[in-house]
Amino acid sequence: MRYIRIILAILILASIVTLIYLWPRAAAPKRDVVATINGYQLQKNQLTASPSEEGSGQQTGDILNSAITRELLLQEAQRQKIDKEEAFRKSLKDFYEQSLLKILMDRKYASLNATVSDEDIDRYLSLFGKTIRFTRLPVSAKPPYNPASERGQTTNVLFDDLADSLKPMIASLKPGEYIMRFDTGHEQYALRLDAVTASSATNTTAPPRAMAKTLIEQSKKEQMIAQWLMELRQNANITIHN
Repeated sequence: MRYIRIILAILILASIVTLIYLWPRAAAPKRDVVATINGYQLQKNQLTASPSEEGSGQQTGDILNSAITRELLLQEAQRQKIDKEEAFRKSLKDFYEQSLLKILMDRKYASLNATVSDEDIDRYLSLFGKTIRFTRLPVSAKPPYNPASERGQTTNVLFDDLADSLKPMIASLKPGEYIMRFDTGHEQYALRLDAVTASSATNTTAPPRAMAKTLIEQSKKEQMIAQWLMELRQNANITIHN
């Protein structure tokens, strides 16, 4: 499910800093105030080194000066009413939405329980160096997603050359069985394993069991996420205007 994790990883540090420091701020207890800048009380817990400064041995005085400079720049931005501009408001909206999506997807991914058995791993590893024939079948648009036809696009390929996301799915099948595959929340089809035969390939190497277990677990979770997205789409009221 790398596409979800990639698009949700584009949170910009500048947006974070801006949101934190331009949000209305309550006055701090005097014992926690380390500096007052044009009436703004800078708190002790705000004196943290930036990611680029961590591990550089920066002194407390330097960190304080950096915090004062940052506050002065933020105050100047507010004086110029940059925070009232439409572009700024849009950037806040984008940051807010990206943050919501990231939290939602992180929680959903963490809630998934994908069990990987020793049998799953054994079947996965046993197919390396083998030639497989499988068929992609069309399915009904709504659950239970039964194949709409026994005929489809057939592929013969060395198991090693399959995409990592497909290998665990194919490995879970016996010849004649099929499994549903959901792609990016808007497409679904069935994969039927037709045959497994020996190949003439000699340079094939199966991954270690620990890696195989991780790949199988990731594949199962990716399919859970994709199916969940599909269900969200099917349960929604969507109108596409031309």
